[in-house]
Amino acid sequence: GTTVNVPIDDEDDGEFVSTAESNAYDRDAPATNQVAMTLAKYTKKVDLTVELLEDEDSRLMEFLNDFVGRGLAKTHNSLLLTAVASGGTALKTFASATVIAVDELEPIVYADALDPYLDDAGSVAWVMRRSVHGEIVLLDDANTRRYAGNAMGNEAGPTLLGFPVKYSYKSGATAASTKSCYFGNWNFVGLRESPGMSVIRDPYTRASYGEIIFTYMFRAVYGVLQAEAIGYGVHPSA
Repeated sequence: GTTVNVPIDDEDDGEFVSTAESNAYDRDAPATNQVAMTLAKYTKKVDLTVELLEDEDSRLMEFLNDFVGRGLAKTHNSLLLTAVASGGTALKTFASATVIAVDELEPIVYADALDPYLDDAGSVAWVMRRSVHGEIVLLDDANTRRYAGNAMGNEAGPTLLGFPVKYSYKSGATAASTKSCYFGNWNFVGLRESPGMSVIRDPYTRASYGEIIFTYMFRAVYGVLQAEAIGYGVHPSA
């Protein structure tokens, strides 16, 4: 697909300069860069017989629509985390290849690089597997549980060190060379799509076999637009 180069801010500061009366204003030269975003195509095809479509009474098409919709969501989720894994910042390398230890998550939240990007717009969050969060909650003894804030039953969802936790099985487990938790401002991850999902109901190609083909296609690409705004914790290889 056609590549679109998205301009990004590539400097660390950008502050205004104190200027005395009748003195020349500071001339700023913003540091910019670009992220190339090239659309990739993702497809799915489902073949159904005429008999199945006409004779079934189990709301097959409703099931199929739900099946395709969940597949679309999982694919987007995988693309999102893949983009952050390749374009985000390594905020913490854990000591162990297979576990996260007490006091290893705090350096992620308090990383200096994240400071200008942790806004109050609700876009700052953790993303990890439910099982990884469960391991984190159990790090302390039952009388402490410093990582168990609103772990279950809260309408707003679970939190960790003051920030919401979102679950995704597309995130890694606590295993060697794996990124097991992501954190940062997700507004700094861009999505380009063109323009959405296309659905074709094809009764002709397999008509002589009594089959109808449903094809689904969408094109999308994710890209990190500010590497310092989002990152991950990663396990060493051994």
